[in-house]
Amino acid sequence: MSVSQNLPNLAIGYSLVRQLKILAAGALMTLVSAAIALNWFQIKTLTPFQITVCYVGLALFGLVTLRTLWTLLFSRAPVVFITRVGIRDTRIADDTIAWRSVRDISVWQFRNQKIVVLKLDPLVADRFDVGFLKRIVSMMNKAVGAEGVLINPSGLTMDGETLLETCKQYWKAGRLAYSGRAAVEPEPVS
Repeated sequence: MSVSQNLPNLAIGYSLVRQLKILAAGALMTLVSAAIALNWFQIKTLTPFQITVCYVGLALFGLVTLRTLWTLLFSRAPVVFITRVGIRDTRIADDTIAWRSVRDISVWQFRNQKIVVLKLDPLVADRFDVGFLKRIVSMMNKAVGAEGVLINPSGLTMDGETLLETCKQYWKAGRLAYSGRAAVEPEPVS
C-alpha cells in the first residue's frame, strides 16, 4: 500500500469560535465608525474628510459583519476539501485543483495571518482568473507578493501552519502517486 492510500479525505469547515471573534470585531468597528460618522459624541473638531472615512468604514465593516453573521447562521457545510487527488476551496471556485498541476506550495504572511499560496501551472491558473473581479483581486495579490491561488484559513477550524503542512503532505503523496512510482516496493511472491 502506498503512502497516498493512507491519507484520509479531509473536509474543513468554519470554526464557531473564530467566526464569533470576527463577528464581535466587525460589530465593534461598525459601531465605532457609526458613532464618529454620525457624531454621537458631539465632537466639534471633525473634518469632512474624517466623516467621509467613517462613513466608508461604516459601510465596509457593516458588510463584513453581515457576511460573518450570514456565515454563522447558514454555512454548516465544509468549505475546503483536501484529497489525494487535489484541493477544492468552494469559496474560490467549485473546481478541484489537482496536485499534479500545483508547482509549489508556500505561505504568505500578512501580520500574524498565514495564508497558503498554491503556485499553479499557467494553463490551470487561467481558469481561476475568469471574472473581472477575480482578475482585479489576482493583480492586487501579485502586487503584495502573493502570486497564485490563495487558500485563506481565516475563520476555519484549521490554522494556517497546519493547513500548509497538510497541503504539502498531500501534494507530495499526490505527485508520487501520479508519477507511477510506488512508495513501497511490493514483496516478492514465493
